[in-house]
Amino acid sequence: MMMVSKIFSLLQFFTLFTITFASTEEATALLKWKSTFKNQNNSLLASWKPSSDACSDWYGVTCINGKVNTLNITNASVFATLYDFPFSSLPFLEYLNLSMNNLSGTIPPEIGNLTNLVCLDLNINRISGTIPSQIGSLVKLQILRIFGNHLNGPIPGEIGQLRSLTKLSLGANSLNGSIPPSLGNLNNLFYLFLYENQLSGSVPEEIGYLRSLTELDLSTNFLNGSIPPSLGNLNNLSYLSLYENHLSGSIPEEIGYLRSLTELDLSFNSLNGSIPPSLGNLNNLTLLSLHENQLSGLIPSVLGNLKNLSTLDLSNNQLSGLIPSVLENLKNLSGLGLSNNQLSGLIPSVLGNLENLSTLDLSNNQLSGLIPSVLGNLKNLSGLGLSNNKLSGLIPSVLGNLKNLSTLDLSNNQLSGLIPSVLGNLKNLSGLRLSNNKLSGLIPSVLGNLKNLIILDLSNNQLFGLIPCVLGNLKNLSGLGLSNNQLTGSIPSSFGNLRNLQTLFLGDNNLTTEGIPSFICNLTSLEVLNLSRNNLKGKILQCLGNISGLRYVTMSHNNLSGELPPSICNLTSLEILDLDRNHIMGAIPQCFGNMSGHLEVLDMQHNNLSGILPTTFSIGSALRSFNLQGNKLEGKIPRSLENCQRLEVLDLGNNLLNDTFPMWLGTLRELRVLSLRSNKLHGPITTSGSEYMFLEL
Repeated sequence: MMMVSKIFSLLQFFTLFTITFASTEEATALLKWKSTFKNQNNSLLASWKPSSDACSDWYGVTCINGKVNTLNITNASVFATLYDFPFSSLPFLEYLNLSMNNLSGTIPPEIGNLTNLVCLDLNINRISGTIPSQIGSLVKLQILRIFGNHLNGPIPGEIGQLRSLTKLSLGANSLNGSIPPSLGNLNNLFYLFLYENQLSGSVPEEIGYLRSLTELDLSTNFLNGSIPPSLGNLNNLSYLSLYENHLSGSIPEEIGYLRSLTELDLSFNSLNGSIPPSLGNLNNLTLLSLHENQLSGLIPSVLGNLKNLSTLDLSNNQLSGLIPSVLENLKNLSGLGLSNNQLSGLIPSVLGNLENLSTLDLSNNQLSGLIPSVLGNLKNLSGLGLSNNKLSGLIPSVLGNLKNLSTLDLSNNQLSGLIPSVLGNLKNLSGLRLSNNKLSGLIPSVLGNLKNLIILDLSNNQLFGLIPCVLGNLKNLSGLGLSNNQLTGSIPSSFGNLRNLQTLFLGDNNLTTEGIPSFICNLTSLEVLNLSRNNLKGKILQCLGNISGLRYVTMSHNNLSGELPPSICNLTSLEILDLDRNHIMGAIPQCFGNMSGHLEVLDMQHNNLSGILPTTFSIGSALRSFNLQGNKLEGKIPRSLENCQRLEVLDLGNNLLNDTFPMWLGTLRELRVLSLRSNKLHGPITTSGSEYMFLEL
């Protein structure tokens, strides 16, 4: 008995010695890796010291029988690589989580030494390079997550050897090549995430062998070919996303066999044919998104069976026929998108029964008739889009009941009558678009109550009267469109408060003012200014040159006079300057030639400009259209126009230019329109080789 006790004590001693020795070796290896960190003052890993016990005192380290079993230092601000990681010194490691750090460099092939690894999580780092084939040696691996890095190259086929895998996530990288068919061997896989890569080729039929799969996401890649019908075998699948690829062909009827599906997203592909009626079997579906494809035919009435649907998006297809009334059965629907199709007929009034709707978009179809007043029942509606249809009649005043509405787009229809003043109740409105209709009457001053408005577009109607000064209270406005109406009076001085305004369209009205109001220069965020076709008088403001972001300025068809201010040359972002049909006089500032690097359209025809043309058109000019017809310009046609290789239209007709015919303009390969008539040109009009000139004219 004494001998047995001594032997047992001796075994205990050797066991303790072995455990201590192994832990010391592992701790030393981890400390060596820590010494390579770029941030040695990491507070979370301050406990990693030679004087402390790795198993009980170190942050993120867990041991079993004195051996490191788990290393979990997720989100620990580690700036390092894996080159010095002790892959060979941690033979008992089962759980390795280094996610959400700043790891860079590649994954070393030595990772294949961690043969007991059950979970490997390297997600959300800056790891680059390829996935080493040695990862196929980790045959006990159940979870492999390396999403959100900079990996490239193909997915190694050896991953198909990891028969114990339940989760595989390689999304949000730059992986390319095809999806290896060997993934079809992973019979225990629940989750397969390969989204946001550069994978190409077809979806392997073998994916349909993964009977345990519950979530499959292959979205945002370059996959092509058809959707394999074998996916219909995945009876446990609850989530299927193939959106944003290049998939073609029809939607397999077999997708309708996936009775466990809750989300199906096939959008942003090139799928064609009709929507299979079998999708009406997916009773658990909460999201069905098929938008941005080439689907045609009718909307199947069986979609009315999907009582759990919260989102139905069939927009941007070629669907035709009526909107089925059975959609009223979808009582849980919060989002209905049918825009950009060829749907016709009336808007079904039963849509007013979908009380949970928050977005309804029927725009860009061929819908006709009145806007149903029952849409005023949709108290949860935040977005209503009915634009680009053939809707007629009045705007229902009940839309003023939709207090949660943030966007209302009724543009491009045939709506008539007044703008209902009750729209002033929609205090949450950020976008109001009523353009391109037949609306008449005054602009309601109550629109000035909509303090959250960012876009207000009432252009292309038959509105008349003064512009309400209260619109100057809309200090969040970035876009204001009032053009092509019958508005009169002056531009309200309160518009000087609209400091966030980026686009201002007031053209094609009957606005009158003695000079362009100086407060326009307060709008320092302005990029587009359209004041054309009014009765504006006075000079062009010198201070316009201070609005550095201006890209488009059109003031044509007014009564502007005076000289061109040289300050316009300060507008280094200007792409279009249209001042035609005014009474502007004097010389064109020579600095206008220096603007050709960014200016694409310069139109100052039918003014009283005199003097010579600018002579400093630079190489790499962006100029496409240059029209100074009908002025009093003199001198020669500047040879530097030869630098404007993108020029398509050049009209210098009806001036006093005195020069020989500029045959050298024939080198402008894009030139399609050339007018030099009614000048004082002289000399020969052809030279040798002229048959190879002006080829696009």
